[in-house]
Amino acid sequence: MTAWPVVLLVARREMLVRLRSRVFLGGTAVMVALVVIGSFGYARLGGLASTVSVGFTGGSQALEPEFSAALATAGQPVTVSTVTDDATGRAQVSAGTLDVLVTGPATAPTAVVEQSAPATVQAALQRAVMSARFTALGIPPGVLATVTSGLQVPVDALQPKTVSTQDRVVGLGVAILLYISLGLYGGMVAQGVVEEKATRIMEILLATVPPSRLLAGKVMGIGVVALLQLGIVAAATLASVAATNVITTPALGVAAVLGYLAWFVLGFMLYATGYATLAALVSRPEEVQSAVAPVAVFQIGSYLLAYLALANPTSLVVVAASLVPPFAPILMPVRMAGGDVPAWQIGLALVLTVAAIAGLTQLAGRVYANAAMRIGTRVRFMDALRGGNARRA
Repeated sequence: MTAWPVVLLVARREMLVRLRSRVFLGGTAVMVALVVIGSFGYARLGGLASTVSVGFTGGSQALEPEFSAALATAGQPVTVSTVTDDATGRAQVSAGTLDVLVTGPATAPTAVVEQSAPATVQAALQRAVMSARFTALGIPPGVLATVTSGLQVPVDALQPKTVSTQDRVVGLGVAILLYISLGLYGGMVAQGVVEEKATRIMEILLATVPPSRLLAGKVMGIGVVALLQLGIVAAATLASVAATNVITTPALGVAAVLGYLAWFVLGFMLYATGYATLAALVSRPEEVQSAVAPVAVFQIGSYLLAYLALANPTSLVVVAASLVPPFAPILMPVRMAGGDVPAWQIGLALVLTVAAIAGLTQLAGRVYANAAMRIGTRVRFMDALRGGNARRA
């Protein structure tokens, strides 16, 4: 058989084994439940927020009744007032006596804020604008498609954008999820390699499958299972956010979530290949943790640097580390969630990560091929790399 059919056959075997396991089924159910409960719980607690003061001026005053009713339904305390003119309202926002100024016509208003508008206020404004457009067009509420086009209320911030609390929460969640997922599935690859060595199953597999293709199939199969699980969790997250309006940030949009999944794929290929390579050097399951420690150090370092990235995303240390392949799969998504990242930095990180995966795959194939059949004492990395003799059991 040629290379790809063999790789796909091994990948299919790994997928079937993992998808049928209780770990996959139970873990997926737990993660989805946590996402849904967390979203609705956070939305519920949002009603305990402090009172928001909102002023209306000009034609936007027609939005007050529907706006107040929407916030009352959401449980958000609000104080609504009428402002004489736009300039006065902007001055009150700058002085801090007014949280949000709504100005302009009722069908296309603008929300003026100091830095950002609360999620509940934006959702209530959108509902009020929708009602105003219904009235202006003289159509029944059921005709939704025409009215909702371009409904998003623009926000005119008086100060430069800073990382919002919502973006920080999303960034921290992304860091935690990527850290746990990469460690979980990378460790799964490592455990699988050692178990096959310990039970001598690998000797049967390698009788018909070349080592490099066996490694590639194992990484691909477990990677597809991991991506499927995270895809289910991502879909549950998007659905929960859409249902609750608990977060109004681009960091949890469809495009952003797809970007996080793409970085997970690259990170998994990078770390899983490293895990499998080092795990092939040992023959007992209890030695796996010590064998893969050099790879785990980079993963832990990425997680710790994520907190620095949330506090100061433009730090030189954070920017430089987010471009380096061992750290990029976790740090770059966190930076993307916390604020604007130049496109050239994202592109450079992608290129370097892909290049690192290609180089590590070549190295892993050689080490894996030379160490996979050596049962007993731990094989030295340089011996496996050179293909030198090692003592067998």
